[in-house]
Amino acid sequence: MPYLIHGAAVGIAAAFVIAKRRGQTERWLQALEIATAIGVAGALLALTSVTVLVDFSKAYLHAGRAVLADPSTLYDCTRAQCFVNIPIVAVLFVPLALMNPSAAGVVFSVAGAVLLVAAVRRLARGAAADIIVWLAILSGPIYYSVRIGNTTHMLLLPLMVAFDRLAAGRQAAAGAILAGLSLLKPPLALFLPFFLLRRNFRAAIAMAGCAAVAVAASVAFFGVELHWFWFREFVVKQGAAPIAAYNIQSVNGFVAHLLTRGQLANWYPVDAGALFKPLSAGLAAALVAAVGIAAWRAGPSHGEAARRVELWLVLCLTVLIAPIAWTHYYLLMLIPCAALVSAHASLGWRSLVGLVAAIALMAPPVLVLDVRSRIGNALYERILVSHYFLGGVVLLAVLIAERLEATHRDPGPLIPSRATE
Repeated sequence: MPYLIHGAAVGIAAAFVIAKRRGQTERWLQALEIATAIGVAGALLALTSVTVLVDFSKAYLHAGRAVLADPSTLYDCTRAQCFVNIPIVAVLFVPLALMNPSAAGVVFSVAGAVLLVAAVRRLARGAAADIIVWLAILSGPIYYSVRIGNTTHMLLLPLMVAFDRLAAGRQAAAGAILAGLSLLKPPLALFLPFFLLRRNFRAAIAMAGCAAVAVAASVAFFGVELHWFWFREFVVKQGAAPIAAYNIQSVNGFVAHLLTRGQLANWYPVDAGALFKPLSAGLAAALVAAVGIAAWRAGPSHGEAARRVELWLVLCLTVLIAPIAWTHYYLLMLIPCAALVSAHASLGWRSLVGLVAAIALMAPPVLVLDVRSRIGNALYERILVSHYFLGGVVLLAVLIAERLEATHRDPGPLIPSRATE
């Protein structure tokens, strides 16, 4: 049912866009489009098949309470979800821990919705603004992040601000922002070696320095033992072990899906066989090599267009090769997708086809299908369940092509850029 509603919503969105392109801009049509968008968003949020605010209540709210009561219980993972960030991040949720749980959930959700709307407004630029808004409205990973009460949709806006500052040459501020974002989503730390390789030393120093200060403060407040436990359990063990749950959409998740059956609802490490490590390492290395070779062939990133595409490449690569990348991470792909939609007139037909395919693979609602056919179930569990990852790979290929093309393009921005404050 959610897939049918999502498909119908895509058709309705296309009808509204076509009507606008034909010059139909009556107020009643605009009002109908707004009402339809609100209805579609409500329906997709309601039909997303996960417990409401489960991450917030069992991870973030618990973490805030643990800081106040007993920090040694911060990583109590006897529940389905648990806090997995470095201890200092838990301090962010202390104010919410002082509230009634229901009120805290409302405040958290409203704050996330405000940040998300602000991000979509910033994304929706140029003549394709209406298409970009519909891309956000139809993004399954957004509803997943909002419904479970995660923070990924809250990071969309600051990540865009960081990219805008980097594209404008304001490296230090962007590095500081990315340091904070990396504490919340550690895979984003991949931007640090990228800055070093591209000799963006001010961004690298700011990012490393701000992260070091945060880590030092965390160790001083919470102690070494708790950090050692966090590093051992959530960095070393989870980073090396295969987990085949349906909502893990990274290289590791793809290979774990490929090598196992019946584990889509299992969030604990599984035995994926001896092939897991060489396959996952080889695939990750191939993706990194593809990006590296493209950057080397394209040469230095002169011009705003080239700098932006490289940032999007690193973002996409980060999500794909992270040891654990949850499905809601793919909402961050709205940043490059929106930019490419804005610049669709300058894209080659292969890039256009790839962009459409990538969006189609990354946009569906997040759920697990019950496929009764034995062959169909095997195909679904081993390959099709990884469609977000596959969409990310296609988008990476499009961005590689655009990075090579940006070398020959006018050095201006790929999309209209708003001034950053």
